[in-house]
Amino acid sequence: MQSKSNLAALGAALCVLLSTPAHAENKLVSGAVGLGFGTGPTFPGADENDSGLFPVVDLKIGQYVVVNQRGLGLEHSRSLGHGELSYGLGVGYDFTSRSVEDDLRLAGLSDVDAGAMATLFLEYQTGPFSYGLEVMRGLNSDGHEGTRAKLSGGYDIQLSERAGLSVSPYLIWADDNWMDSFFSVSNAQSVASGLAAYDANAGMSQAGLNLTASYALREQVIVFASVDYATLLGDAADSSVSFDDNAASLSAGVMFRF
Repeated sequence: MQSKSNLAALGAALCVLLSTPAHAENKLVSGAVGLGFGTGPTFPGADENDSGLFPVVDLKIGQYVVVNQRGLGLEHSRSLGHGELSYGLGVGYDFTSRSVEDDLRLAGLSDVDAGAMATLFLEYQTGPFSYGLEVMRGLNSDGHEGTRAKLSGGYDIQLSERAGLSVSPYLIWADDNWMDSFFSVSNAQSVASGLAAYDANAGMSQAGLNLTASYALREQVIVFASVDYATLLGDAADSSVSFDDNAASLSAGVMFRF
């Protein structure tokens, strides 16, 4: 489902589109909360989709504490040149997982559990353009314990006083641990599953494009819709566990801003 693999892309786009009202800047807690429904690949490389509800949270508490798609974290912003530089860290939950229950063809392979994840990030916004770098590290011993780096860009279009559109391409690099967890097949696993043995190495693993549109029904009530199209790259695409190199995720929902 959408919350397994693409919430970060959706959350980043919404954060840009749904700027905090001026009257909320002096509040102890400000931001937006909402609920969405999404559908997307069950696991990286899946050729079947999963669907479900997911929460959307983007809160700022005091001057530095944030709760958003990265989890609970600290964020600081400062003016730089003609734009604003933001940086910080967060600890949250990585929903990306895989088990034999997702696809019977995975029988004989190890499950990869969802779990805690730490994220360091750096973002720069100038006018309608944004640039971002995230480094994400899995913290669950039953998960991938891998590291990924995501480079992204964005262009924001104000279609009208109420409507906005964000276009955001991205590229993801993954280390050996992450690639092994999702795309390697050992000789023993090959015998047990019937899938070809494969050794996936670190490298560029995914490229994608996210489109997110929002419309303000009222100043505090915003509906959104998002399309995320991604393709696996390199060893991830060549793996015998990659049943479909291309994937589209769709989501829509409502947020309440305060």
